[in-house]
Amino acid sequence: MHKSGKRYSETAAKVAAGRARKRRQAWEKTQEEKAMLAVEEAKKWEQGVRTPNQKRLVADQKARDKKSAKQEREALLRAEEEAIGKGGKGQKRRVIY
Repeated sequence: MHKSGKRYSETAAKVAAGRARKRRQAWEKTQEEKAMLAVEEAKKWEQGVRTPNQKRLVADQKARDKKSAKQEREALLRAEEEAIGKGGKGQKRRVIY
């Protein structure tokens, strides 16, 4: 007999259901803890990320702008020289006396 005066066969299903419920609750609790740890770890990684140096970013942008402007000027100069016909070696003319 059980404490309550009932047979084990009468309470077995209820006891098994209670144990399963407790196991499920414990599993859910551990899953929540793992998720919280993952979030905290992600926050730590985000805090450790280096922020870009603004001066370096501005200097790099200026350098890129300067380089593109130089390439544009060179392209315009080449086009102008080709239009004029200047540039390159000319053909030598043979002069016969």
